[in-house]
Amino acid sequence: MKKTIMCMLVFSLLGSCMVTQAMASPEITGVRGGYGVAAMVVDADGFDWEIQLTGSHIFQGSITEGALAGDNTTTIRTPIFPPALGVGKINVTVSLIFIFPLVVEERTAFMLGPFVLFMQ
Repeated sequence: MKKTIMCMLVFSLLGSCMVTQAMASPEITGVRGGYGVAAMVVDADGFDWEIQLTGSHIFQGSITEGALAGDNTTTIRTPIFPPALGVGKINVTVSLIFIFPLVVEERTAFMLGPFVLFMQ
């Protein structure tokens, strides 16, 4: 009986001293247009990312991929050269991937050449 009480006391003391670190959930804080598409990503260290442009008249650069490392806040974007080119209404999907897509942000926009306008 004394051993059981002593073990419970030791485990409760050790359990109260240990601190667990909660893992911050990654998020996409802002998706904006302009010359291509850019997005701000927070707390996504070690994640892969993907920006996908879909529409009926996209000529090149429909998918951009990469990996994140380091900073707490990072800006991801489609490449400046060669740019994604298109004309008309498009759908923009920004994904953070860790084995499978964990965070997905979808928007619609109008694309004219390399410029993404009227992001909604």
